[in-house]
Amino acid sequence: MPEGPMIAQLDLELRGVRKRYGSFLAVDGVSLKVEKGQFVCLLGPSGCGKTTTLRCVAGLEEPDEGDILIGGRQVTGDPPWKRDIAMMFQDFALFPHMSVAKQVGFGLEMLKKPRAEIGKRVAEVLAAFEIAHLAERRPAQLSGGQKQRVALARAMITEPRILLLDEPIGALDYALREAVMLELKALQQRTGISFIWVTHDQNEAFSLGDHVVVMNHARIEQQGPPEDLLSRPRTAFVAGFIQGNNVLRGKAGAAEAGVLPVETADGRFHVPIIGAAPAPGSEVSFSVRAERIEEGENDLPNRIAARCTTVEYFGAFRRHVLSSGSGVTLKWDQFGALPPRLRAGTETTLGWRTEDSVLHA
Repeated sequence: MPEGPMIAQLDLELRGVRKRYGSFLAVDGVSLKVEKGQFVCLLGPSGCGKTTTLRCVAGLEEPDEGDILIGGRQVTGDPPWKRDIAMMFQDFALFPHMSVAKQVGFGLEMLKKPRAEIGKRVAEVLAAFEIAHLAERRPAQLSGGQKQRVALARAMITEPRILLLDEPIGALDYALREAVMLELKALQQRTGISFIWVTHDQNEAFSLGDHVVVMNHARIEQQGPPEDLLSRPRTAFVAGFIQGNNVLRGKAGAAEAGVLPVETADGRFHVPIIGAAPAPGSEVSFSVRAERIEEGENDLPNRIAARCTTVEYFGAFRRHVLSSGSGVTLKWDQFGALPPRLRAGTETTLGWRTEDSVLHA
């Protein structure tokens, strides 16, 4: 009998995971699939459930409901050391009395590997992470970046299927964080190990992740490739949480030719419809990216009068923060090393194309 098509095995699958602490629901029905070798970022504000979700995957918390599968195997009730995972914490959790070499080899010692094998693997990993010269130092003798490399080497030496990282670079200064992010991405691509990275930093999530999961109030609001979340936010929360989006609210009119008119306190706007049209008169929201907006007099179908309140300079672009007549905060980005177009106090008109508006669920 001929074999059927091969189905790629998932490194991780969560099925309806829930976790309560008394009456508080920390994780509410989270379902997630992580393909082999994928870099997944759990993104959201503090208290949204992302770290609790990670701890459930690690076996540090046991869910009240739902299933956790690693490599297709049910591990929901298994202790951490039976899950083929490693975890790296924000504070690195290094043992203060151990040398770097002992720290890195600790996981292999716990697995009772032969001493000769441990020595060989430790030497290889120290060289791979360019910390061989630190082998005999203690954590107190290391810089923040060196501690980060030691903690990562210790986690990777057991060659886990999945590496779990809970805000691992939050304690590093900005310049070092940028360098470490590049190193970690290169390492993940080189090893093919799936990374699950918890962060509240959007730059980290969108720079590193192949798949970004936005969480809010213990649930997943939206997940997918970074480009999808940036260009097609599905809900008003996702649009408002992700930097660079302008969110407007109003009442739906009668849809025509795939376009929905939306009546707001600042006028009528036109938004393309994907799927079923909202009922006329229902409350709706939509968003438009700051870089999609044009400033000044124009004949674009969506236009709004606004007053510039603040100009923020980021080097590659200027972000102008404006206020509409009804008090809605708007953002317009001017890219390139160009002379400033607007200053605080300037009255102007912003406009954008119909197809640049995104209707939310």
